[in-house]
Amino acid sequence: MQILGYSAILGACAALLCQPALAGPVRCKSNHTAGIPMPSEFKRYQDTYQKNIRASVGIQGCTNENIMVRKSWDDLDDVTRLDYIRAVHCLAAKPPKTDRGLAPGIVNRLDDFTYIHINQTNIIHQSGYLLPWHRLFLWQMETALREECGYKGYLPYWDNPRFSANQTESRLLDGSPTSFGGDGAFVAHGAQQIVLPGLVVANFSLPRGPGTGGGCVTSGPFTNLTISLGPVAKPAIDPDNKYGYAANPRCLGRDLHPDVSREALTWANATTIVASDSIADLRGNIEGLWHLNAHTAVGLEAADPFSTPNDPIFYLLHAQIDRFWAIWQGQDLAGRTYAIDGNRTFLGIPLDYAPDVPPSLATIDDPLDMGLGWRPKTKEGMPMTEGGRCYVYE
Repeated sequence: MQILGYSAILGACAALLCQPALAGPVRCKSNHTAGIPMPSEFKRYQDTYQKNIRASVGIQGCTNENIMVRKSWDDLDDVTRLDYIRAVHCLAAKPPKTDRGLAPGIVNRLDDFTYIHINQTNIIHQSGYLLPWHRLFLWQMETALREECGYKGYLPYWDNPRFSANQTESRLLDGSPTSFGGDGAFVAHGAQQIVLPGLVVANFSLPRGPGTGGGCVTSGPFTNLTISLGPVAKPAIDPDNKYGYAANPRCLGRDLHPDVSREALTWANATTIVASDSIADLRGNIEGLWHLNAHTAVGLEAADPFSTPNDPIFYLLHAQIDRFWAIWQGQDLAGRTYAIDGNRTFLGIPLDYAPDVPPSLATIDDPLDMGLGWRPKTKEGMPMTEGGRCYVYE
C-alpha cells in the first residue's frame, strides 16, 4: 500500500505549499482553473440551493459554523488530496467488519462497502432507493475515512462536466500522485454483453463497448491496490460464485471511454438534471443521462453495477450524483426533500429469490439495508442537514 510513501509526499506538500514553485511531479497548488466553466444557468440553480440550505440549518446541531463543505477534487489543495488518498489506503489496510461467512473474499474495510453494494444492487438501482441509499452509503464512507483513518477533510466529488472534453485533464484522472491514477494499460478487447444476476428475467444483460484501456491502472497512487470481490456482471455467470463473493485478488483496472464523457457528461445534461420539474423527471434524467454513463466513462471495475466500489473513484462519482440531487432538492426544501419515485427493485423486475412478488412502489418508510446491521428508513437518507449529516456542496 506504500502508506509511508504517501505520508512523506504529504509532508513535503505541507512544507512547500506556500512556495512559489515546486520541482518534480508533486503539485501543491489549489487554484486549478482548467476545464469548461460552469454555465450561468447551472450556477443559478447551485446558488439557490446553497442559499436555501444555509438558511435552513440550525436544527439537530447543524449550523453554518459546523456545516461540512464538500468540494470538487479539482478545488482541493494537494495536502487535502494526499490526505484523502492516505485514508483510502488506511481503510485498505484495516481488517473487515463483515462476517467472512457471508463473503469469503472480503479482505479489508473497503471490501465491507463493496460487499453490501453487491448485495443490494438489484434493489438500489433503477429504483426509488437509488438516491437515498447512496447518500447514506457516501456518508458511511466519509465517516469511516474521518473517524477510522483520521482524514481531516470531507468527501469530494468528481467535477465531470468541467472536464467532459478530456477527463485526463482533471486532477482526478491526470495520473499524478495527487490523482486517482489514469486509464488502464491498453489491452485489445471488443464489445460484450454483460449479464446481471439475481433477476427473475434470465440472462438480463447490458452492452459494454471497448474503451481506451482495459488493463491495470499504471499511474497514480492506486497502482498497487489489490481488490478481491467481483467482478459480478460478466458475459456468463458462474453459478458457484454468482455474486463474486469468492476471493479474486487482482489489480485495479480501468477502461476509459472518452466518447461517453464528451457526449454525456456535459454541462447541458447536468443542467437538465438539476432543472427537472418533478422527482420522476429527476430520477429519469439521472438514470437516463448520467448514472450509467458516468460509470461507463471510467470503465472496467467502475462499470460493474455490482462491485463498482472496488474503484475508489466510485465515491466521488456518486458524490456528484448526490450533489445534483441536493441542488434539485434545494430549490424547494419543503416540497422536495422527501420526494420519492420508483419501484422497490431494478426496473420493477422481481428478484430470483422472490419471483412471485409483484412490482410495488418504494416509500419513504421502507427500510434500507446499509450493511453491518444498520437498517434505517428510506426517509433518513433524504435530508442533508439532519440525522447526523450536516453538509453542503460547493
